[in-house]
Amino acid sequence: MTNTRIVQIGLVVLAILTGLFLEHVLLAAFGAFSVTQPLTRPLWNDWTWSSFIGLGIAAAAAIYVWITPKTREVAIDIVAELRKVSWPSFPETRAATVAVIVASLIAAALLGLFDVLWQFVTDKIQNPTL
Repeated sequence: MTNTRIVQIGLVVLAILTGLFLEHVLLAAFGAFSVTQPLTRPLWNDWTWSSFIGLGIAAAAAIYVWITPKTREVAIDIVAELRKVSWPSFPETRAATVAVIVASLIAAALLGLFDVLWQFVTDKIQNPTL
């Protein structure tokens, strides 16, 4: 698969996700005003005018990004650089994940111990009779 094709697929996926997000934002915005509330009523199944407007804005933005030469070249360069990266294998990833989880548990235990100790010290300072 070419770098250009990967960028195109990425832009389509990003446009769909952005459109779905904008749909919810527009539903909230249109629902706040009585004049625009008809735009929140269903047209077909769960699709509203907000759905079509959100997806339309996202599609227009994706097309604009694609036809702008500078952004298209930057995106293609990013894909080219990511193809040069040596990604870790699954066993390496699993070992690194286990190391991070163990280190996090140790850090949490130490911080919890220091918290209990500090609380004990401050309680003794504030109320020596305890």
